Parts: sequence; C-alpha cells; structure tokens
Amino acid sequence: MDLLIAEELLLLGYTPKGKPLVNLELLDYTLSAGVLAELMIMARIELRDGRIVVTDPAPAGDAELDPALDRLSMREQPPAFEEWWPAMYTPERRARLLERLARRGAVTAEVRTYLKVFKEEVFPEADPAARESVRRRVLAALEPGAAEPDRRTVALVSLAHAARLVAKALPKADRRRAAELAARDRLGGLVAAAFKQAAGESVGKLATGGGLAG
Repeated sequence: MDLLIAEELLLLGYTPKGKPLVNLELLDYTLSAGVLAELMIMARIELRDGRIVVTDPAPAGDAELDPALDRLSMREQPPAFEEWWPAMYTPERRARLLERLARRGAVTAEVRTYLKVFKEEVFPEADPAARESVRRRVLAALEPGAAEPDRRTVALVSLAHAARLVAKALPKADRRRAAELAARDRLGGLVAAAFKQAAGESVGKLATGGGLAG
C-alpha cells in the first residue's frame, strides 16, 4: 500500500480505536507540511532562502498534491514558507485523507454516541497491517546504529517529531535518535520551530490573562 507522507502521519496520529493522539489543529498543520514534504521528494518544489520555489510544475498525479502544486505554480514570486504553510491549513485535508485511507481499507469511519447525547466521529483501524507497517518502518529507522533511512522516512520522522507524535505513537522509540534525524530535515525543522513559537505565544497569552475571556 503506497501512502503519502501525510497519510502515514495520520496513521501515526490516531489510536487503533480511532481517536487523535494530538490536538487536531496541530495535526492539520502537520498534514499540510506533509504535502510540501511529498512535493519536495518528488522534486516539484524546493526550499530556497526560506521560500518555496517550484522547480517542476508538472502534475504529480495525485488529487491531494496537484492542487497545492498548482497554487504554488501560479504565484508570480515564490512565497515565504512562514507565510504559505500556515495559509495551507484546513481541516478538510484531514477529512479527505481519512476518506482515502477508508477507501484503501486501512480505517473505517464511525459515529459513536456517548452519555446518550453527544456524538463524535472516530476512525478505528480496519486493517492493523497498514498502521503497523508505518510503525515498524519508523521504529527500524530509530534503532541506535541503524542504517541511514531513505528521504521519505527522514521526512516522516521529522514531521512526526515536530508534532510530538513519536513520543505518543511510539513510546518505546529512541527519542534522541528521532531528534537527530529530525535535525537533518530542513522542512521539519521549520515546522518544529513554528510549533515551538506558537506554543510559547500561547503560554504568554495565558500568563497575561489573554485568551481566557468568554
């Protein structure tokens, strides 16, 4: 089963019972970064001086990747990563990717009722092999002394590390090794820095009473 990096992130981002391991907003931003990582690996874009430069506008042949590439190709000037990546944020991407995983038989969509009133949509795994395959690949890459993983795996580890998914989805993984691999990935580093800055700003607002009105 050939999956996008963003789809693999989703498999790591949910429990086998179908509940998210991290804040959904954080996950959605990470999925957008996964789309950019995929386009970089396919040599369609590259990061150059902090900007996203289209190096090959030819369609990637994927319904999730091509719209993002088209929008980048239409820009007169390469956009700054720090401006473009946040603008890619949309919960609809997560819904589309979950639907793709459901069509592939990896997960299934269910609506559960609790306390006889409240409803929530969950996405339990339908085929444990899909998620386990991703887990095994990441764990193998994080083994001390392991061979250098391929670029896709480095990108996956880097983004999962940025979103704190490594610790939550793979609690037995070597976090130091994960940090070492993540440090080699420029895109993942930018994402991690942005998440760290956002977390710091949120703490600052809480400390001064901001964001608590309601």
